[in-house]
Amino acid sequence: MTMNVHKETLKKALNAASFPVLAAILVHFTKDISILDKLPKPKQAVLGETQGFLTPQEKEKIKKIALNEIESFYLNSTLDDMYIPSNEEMHKMMNFIVGENVQKDYIPMMSKELNLNGHDLNQQPAKVKSSMEVLIIGAGMSGILAAIKLAEAGIKYKIYEKNNNLGGTWYENKYPGSRVDIANHFYSYSFEENYQWSEHFSQQPELLEYFKKCFYKYDIQNHTYFGTQVTDMKFDNSSHTWELHSLSNGKKTKEKINIVISCVGQLNQPKIPDIKGLHEFQGTMFHSSQWPDAEVISDKKVAVVGSGASAFQIVPSIAESCKELTIFQRSPPWMFPNPKYHEKVDEDKKWLLENLPFYSRWYRFLLFYPGSDQLLESLYVDPAWDDSNGSINKQNDEMRELFTAGMLSQISDSTLINKVIPNYPPFGKRMLQDNGSWLKALHLENVSLLDEGVDCMSAKGIVSSKKELEFDTIIFATGFKAQEFFYPMNIDGGSGNYRSIFEDSPQSYLGITFSPLPNFFAMYGPGTNLAHAGSIIFNSECQINYICSAIKFMLSNNHKVIRVKPEIEGQYQDSFNKRHEKMVWQHEKVSSWYQNSKGKVVTTSPWRLIEYWNWTSNFNADDYDFET
Repeated sequence: MTMNVHKETLKKALNAASFPVLAAILVHFTKDISILDKLPKPKQAVLGETQGFLTPQEKEKIKKIALNEIESFYLNSTLDDMYIPSNEEMHKMMNFIVGENVQKDYIPMMSKELNLNGHDLNQQPAKVKSSMEVLIIGAGMSGILAAIKLAEAGIKYKIYEKNNNLGGTWYENKYPGSRVDIANHFYSYSFEENYQWSEHFSQQPELLEYFKKCFYKYDIQNHTYFGTQVTDMKFDNSSHTWELHSLSNGKKTKEKINIVISCVGQLNQPKIPDIKGLHEFQGTMFHSSQWPDAEVISDKKVAVVGSGASAFQIVPSIAESCKELTIFQRSPPWMFPNPKYHEKVDEDKKWLLENLPFYSRWYRFLLFYPGSDQLLESLYVDPAWDDSNGSINKQNDEMRELFTAGMLSQISDSTLINKVIPNYPPFGKRMLQDNGSWLKALHLENVSLLDEGVDCMSAKGIVSSKKELEFDTIIFATGFKAQEFFYPMNIDGGSGNYRSIFEDSPQSYLGITFSPLPNFFAMYGPGTNLAHAGSIIFNSECQINYICSAIKFMLSNNHKVIRVKPEIEGQYQDSFNKRHEKMVWQHEKVSSWYQNSKGKVVTTSPWRLIEYWNWTSNFNADDYDFET
């Protein structure tokens, strides 16, 4: 097929290009890897910077050559003539784009993510090969992904979703300002790109729409039961199935299921602190994930309890509409400066992503690689380091100084300084992104920041350390029951309720399988939250590929039961705990939702992405016991 692209359209669009990416894709058009030696070299990429620090003159040179080469290709060739580089050439292209030598052990992972050959993209469901059925619990991001991949593998499935609609966290969190904090052109399924994101970090309605499109494109609606809550599960050793109880429209159902995949995640059960007098308050009160349809902000006296990720987005979005806005903050967040955080994607950039072959794939790589594992080394505690400044090593201290300077540059009210500059190491808690909106909101005359938690409430409002403060509306931006995995389901694999056994110290293998729970898998399970790299979608794709490999092994060998060996789980958990003992997330000055009641990290991964990708790309049957 010949491609017809108007030269002026192309010329205009190239102004919006990421020039490291534009230069690299010329290899596809020219079939000549040496062209990279003739082009200006990008500097080392950093997270969020997509121009390689190239000068205007260097960009112009790349643009001029690209325009000639691409126009010539369009006039004389077809899509079938696009060149697919060898592995060695792809490595050179990777090195060029990010301005550094991409380590060889990352090449297989990055090549699969790039998927230049188009393998597994938009595959149709395979013919069902077995009567065995998998139940997916949850129709959020990971549940939709699980359904797509099970169907591709020819595995029968159905989904139970407690809400009356799909989307999970992107359905529930409708609060003002709700948006993703991973660049959207990476925060999407690797096989289902969206070229039309309106913002670099899209808001909740657009994210929900993306997952809806995927849901209906793959006919998942024909397998989904909304308004259905799984309440209890117990494994029946005699039938090798789960005896499962669910509740739908007040009706209780009991059934047997072969295999269960939990896709309920970590951030789906709202957490409201145990506050004295909580129910005495006579005004409007709700958790941020349960935002009401009614107008509860305009010209109201509003309190926001918390200053984490949700509050960080809510406060700037509502501050000017409130009569008064008071924020109760136990500890301030560290901020990563991101000028693109509220920025729109211009139309020329969308055109390039959709129309220039391979551009979107390499652009995704440029967003991914600088944010993969480079940060991790800076998150290890140096025992010899003087931590009196609130840092854990030299590099971490340099980041502390950088972030502190960035915040100080935005502060004109000196009374805010001690309230907003954290005293714990950077990255110890969830790192938040901002383009100045948070501190700008704190400077508004109608906004007050109190550096204290809430211990007591009254009929009129909140009793602070100084006096009773009256409010019309109280918003709890206080997070979720992240450490209570699978809550509120009761799951008994034969040795008792899982949560009762482990409480807030869950044991797992890879965060996916559990020795007390046969025929049970989890996505976004214990220890799989990402706080240093990648995106949760990347992790979920790793997990479902592993799960599908395990189920296919069962089917091909006529196994009825799969259970991870306790010793394998124990070895993994020991390694997990020992790694965290050396890292910032378990530092004595840090308290966060990553930790359980004993201060041990249970939610967040300490692994390099490449480690986890390698483990989940290679299902090892020797790690499991089977029954036929």
